[in-house]
Amino acid sequence: MLALALPAAGLAGPLRGPTVDRGVVQSVTASQIVLRALDGTTVSAQIVPTTRVRLNGRPASIADVAPGDVADVVADGQGRAIAVRAIGTRPTVAPITERGLVVAVTPAAITLSTDTGTHSVPLDQGTRFRVLGVPARRRAARPGMLVAVTHAPGGPALVVNVLKRAGA
Repeated sequence: MLALALPAAGLAGPLRGPTVDRGVVQSVTASQIVLRALDGTTVSAQIVPTTRVRLNGRPASIADVAPGDVADVVADGQGRAIAVRAIGTRPTVAPITERGLVVAVTPAAITLSTDTGTHSVPLDQGTRFRVLGVPARRRAARPGMLVAVTHAPGGPALVVNVLKRAGA
């Protein structure tokens, strides 16, 4: 019986184990990643729900991986990615600081009157409040006060620093 099983296994072809491909990410979608290796060859792997992804050593999603990143892809014998380990840099946007008078403060935003007009900056649980650089509570910023609000363009305030109290 064993003799009959051996030829059948040989006809099925050799079983391939996991492979590791390294290269620069050429393209990435929710279902596939394509790398260009140093020798110029292109390899791809299928992204499946169980694929583990890390970017710069931290857990990430495949959507965080971008063309130009350097990656290792561990794939099973059928070309399905088991793990993607990518290293990449993203351009950092320097935060900006705006000075102005507080028009209103709500739980969601602070509205300022500046030289360029009136506009709101979102607030979140990470926003820190200060009075002349000393940590303070959110209620320290009230209408009429001069403040400096530091935030990333389009992002929530990182720091709201009260520079001058109303009427002072």
